[in-house]
Amino acid sequence: MREGQFESLRLELLRSGVSPVYAERTVLELEEHFFDLESAALASGADADEASRLALVTLGNQRAIAAAILSRPELLSFSTRYPRVAQYLTLPGLPLMFCIEHRPELTRWMAAVGLAATLMGSVLATLNWLIVLPPH
Repeated sequence: MREGQFESLRLELLRSGVSPVYAERTVLELEEHFFDLESAALASGADADEASRLALVTLGNQRAIAAAILSRPELLSFSTRYPRVAQYLTLPGLPLMFCIEHRPELTRWMAAVGLAATLMGSVLATLNWLIVLPPH
């Protein structure tokens, strides 16, 4: 079997919104079935090319396999099945994801802001101490 023989099927499933777990599982099972069918054909006396061709014919058309998988909505990812819900759940999480991704920059920024606030607070406190209001 050629390595990555079902890669185009996997990519088509992923682009169509099938959950990555199911896409990987489908490709793995197809590869295992292909190997079993090819081994059976080789055991029955076919040469390697003929065994590979027979295994592919027995498995069927990859487009038909993809269509069968796409007809089952439970195999689609959550964001494909419910795009509005996924969008509303993702939007509040974007700032948190940004903060997690940019931790070092945000830490430096917060330290700089804290230092600036401390410096300005000490300047204002010093000015407040220096200003003496005349008695009434």
